[in-house]
Amino acid sequence: MKHRYFVVILFAIIVLEALASSAQEATSTPSPDDIPEQASLIDEGQFDIVNFLLIGADTANANNAGRTDVLTMVSVNRTASTVSMLSLPRDLYVYIPGYGVHRINTAYGWGETNLGEGQGPQLLMETIRYNLGFEIDYYARVDFDGFRQIIDDLGGAEVAVDCSIQDWRLAAPDLDPALEESWEMFTLPVGMHLMDGDLALWYARSRRTSSDFDRGRRHQALLRALWRRIRGLNLVEQVADVWPQVLETVETNLTLEDMLGFAPLALSLDTSRIASYVFQPNVEVRFWRSPEGSSVLAPNREAIAALGHLMYQPPTEHQLVREGARVEVVNASGMRGLDRVAADRLAWEGFVPTVGSPAPAYREYTVIYDYTGQSKGSSLGTLQSVLRVGSEGLVIEPDPDRSVDFRVVIGGTYYSCTHAVAPPSTPTPEPEALAQG
Repeated sequence: MKHRYFVVILFAIIVLEALASSAQEATSTPSPDDIPEQASLIDEGQFDIVNFLLIGADTANANNAGRTDVLTMVSVNRTASTVSMLSLPRDLYVYIPGYGVHRINTAYGWGETNLGEGQGPQLLMETIRYNLGFEIDYYARVDFDGFRQIIDDLGGAEVAVDCSIQDWRLAAPDLDPALEESWEMFTLPVGMHLMDGDLALWYARSRRTSSDFDRGRRHQALLRALWRRIRGLNLVEQVADVWPQVLETVETNLTLEDMLGFAPLALSLDTSRIASYVFQPNVEVRFWRSPEGSSVLAPNREAIAALGHLMYQPPTEHQLVREGARVEVVNASGMRGLDRVAADRLAWEGFVPTVGSPAPAYREYTVIYDYTGQSKGSSLGTLQSVLRVGSEGLVIEPDPDRSVDFRVVIGGTYYSCTHAVAPPSTPTPEPEALAQG
């Protein structure tokens, strides 16, 4: 059935494989025998919060639990009808109740192997609760094949690629990954790309020119693209019809009744009500060397608690969103699709931009036209910061009859890659090594 897996995207599941962790290290070494105190639950305040854990397994074998190398928490504020996403890095070094201190991506496997089939999600959720203070209500898990199928059944996902990526890729999906000649160096340039399941999985897994922190952001970019696809196809209303097919691909504790309860919120979401977060190095996490000699990430509980509190606050209460600035993005760069890439970048900050007709003439530098007449303000400051436009690129033209508050004209020198974190300084794997994940 075409689109039969779309419900998976309602709770934003992505299956991917992880890249190598950063090689930066600290001199201290935590012991796996040291059991930290349990973290306090993050205060939800006056809000009704429901947390989903989206699990991606690095396996295509239904009989193999695999490592949970993709962990994305989706926090739904039912009071304010808003959503926040948080990517948890696979190398987070945490206490797994009953099993000592290990990478968080091993908790699921410990549960399935030692506690019995179906116990992996429970142990993983307990691990997150113990170390990070997030109470998980629901989970959903899929693998490589399920992810590809979801993308293809939806007719692809259109993704705004803001940083060019180059990495090894199978020359054709059906080639033998164990053979070196099956691989080729592939470059995905900046721009809008309609990705099928195979390309989307490659984009999400790529580890050669970025970091694990940036991968978490790319996972969320894919989720946003899939959500736009779901909304564009008007598929939310078909939940009850396709639920049996969904369960053929997805392992979850959600019921059909649960999904139907979230449908009204799903129908109303726009970019101003979806916030995205990732852990930052030397803020929420610190680099460590494990006793086994591996690079891992130790959580900074105080910083994570502060981030959790911010996540629980509805994005609509942020000053930028409250202002409701109307922003139009116009392309004068000479590069097709760069206006949509810039608009997508602004959407991450809470704007709901529109894309206007391309400019008739090329411009070298990006210009922001401010029709509000207020040279200072959070919207203007955020626009300048995100688009890297200085005072020389700002034109103030007050217009009381304006149709938009700001018009952004994207120039040929616009640099969209402002999110990425530098890749680890470790040797690049050869093609045959990529077959092993």
